Amino acid sequence: MFIKDTKFYVEFSKYAEKHFCKNFLKKYKEKKWVETRKTINATLERISAFQKTNLIDNIKFSQLKNAGIFKLDFRVAGTYSSPKKSGNRAIFHLCNTTNKITILLVYSKDDCKKKQSETQWILEHVKNNFPEYRGIC
Repeated sequence: MFIKDTKFYVEFSKYAEKHFCKNFLKKYKEKKWVETRKTINATLERISAFQKTNLIDNIKFSQLKNAGIFKLDFRVAGTYSSPKKSGNRAIFHLCNTTNKITILLVYSKDDCKKKQSETQWILEHVKNNFPEYRGIC
């Protein structure tokens, strides 16, 4: 992949908090969701160690901007399915220049529209809700 070998600063976007994280908080107990968030943060902080695994997929990357949109498969703490089979995903913007990762969406595959591919659904959400990243999409 194109990810720099360094520690990244990770933050959740307000959009992800408002529209997606609260659903996970309702669906799972608070303790499980808090632990899951910590794991997501820890994984993305040292993402270069995970970039060759099947947990992270490159959706779009711009060599010109040295940034891209990626997908992380994760499982909620205390559940026993694999990250891939759980259907839980975190979409994030990674910038190699600023060493910053912004989590844009956190969702379950059940949240995606059935009439379009998951990637189309992701890119549509990013374009419509994050104008600063339209150039990558």
